[in-house]
Amino acid sequence: MRPVHRKVFLAGLVVGLVIALVPSAALAVFSAAPAVTAGVTAATISAPGGFTATAASTTTANLSWTAPPTLTGYTLSQSAGTLAGCSATPSGTSCTATGLTSHTAYTWTLRAAYNNWLSSSVQASATTMATVGFTLAAKATDGTAGTSSSTATGVTTTSGAGLLILIYRQGSSAVGITSVSGSAISGTATAITSQAPANSNSEVAAYYATGTGTSNGTVTVGFSASNNVSTSIDVVQLSGDNTVSPIAQSAVSASSASGTTVTGGALSGASANDGELFFAVLTTATSMSTPTGYTVLDVPASTVHGVWDSSSASTAGITTSLGVSSYWGTIEIEISHG
Repeated sequence: MRPVHRKVFLAGLVVGLVIALVPSAALAVFSAAPAVTAGVTAATISAPGGFTATAASTTTANLSWTAPPTLTGYTLSQSAGTLAGCSATPSGTSCTATGLTSHTAYTWTLRAAYNNWLSSSVQASATTMATVGFTLAAKATDGTAGTSSSTATGVTTTSGAGLLILIYRQGSSAVGITSVSGSAISGTATAITSQAPANSNSEVAAYYATGTGTSNGTVTVGFSASNNVSTSIDVVQLSGDNTVSPIAQSAVSASSASGTTVTGGALSGASANDGELFFAVLTTATSMSTPTGYTVLDVPASTVHGVWDSSSASTAGITTSLGVSSYWGTIEIEISHG
């Protein structure tokens, strides 16, 4: 028998010691093939089932899937951007991806893992919601005495886009709005809300219509009597995902009592993912403040009205400060993402 060379003997001794000291779990992770469960091979690891991605807001998406029969975990990746909110190695069967960009398409790739073997991949895609947008398409103030209608001109709209028509009318007698029409809107607008305090000869109202795509069109408001003292009209074009029924809810409030602040009606259960528009009108005022968290859409006129918007609707009534007014009215409208 040939003598064993000392170096070979020592090498064998070291390998034996390593195998004896390293835990079997670690060996399974780093070996070419993991510790085997009966009947499981790289070819038999099933991919996760029913993998779906659903946009939940402008910046988040919900992911869910069902677990395959045999696994030790998952791997998850995202394109485009960097995965956040969900772990790259999730342990459950659902998570919420966060930090996304509005109105952007994303794809997630998921695999089941059995130690260091991976299943085939499955993918799910979603496009985040678009931020609700507001554009002042036109405005008009009509002080012509005794007229039965008022018209906003130069109205340019996008075909099929939602339009909010905000109206304040002060008459010499009781006021009643009979129609809202014009070349800038498709058909006749439908009423969202209105209020006319008793004995005020004033009314605040909001209507909804869709744009015709006409440039320099018109929006005309008709009244029940030829009694105009002052009428203001704001035409606001909406943008976002929901073009079919964007009006989630509205709240109107009005009073003929004088005061130095105005607080609109509350939007019960309003979603912070939705947008909001706030319209305030006055008969006599020296100032109107911009509500906290809102952006001026139509610069407040010192004696007439102001319009503000926010990309995040609030459940609380919005407040603006003003000089003493003998009549005031507000409308708050929540615009749904879809």
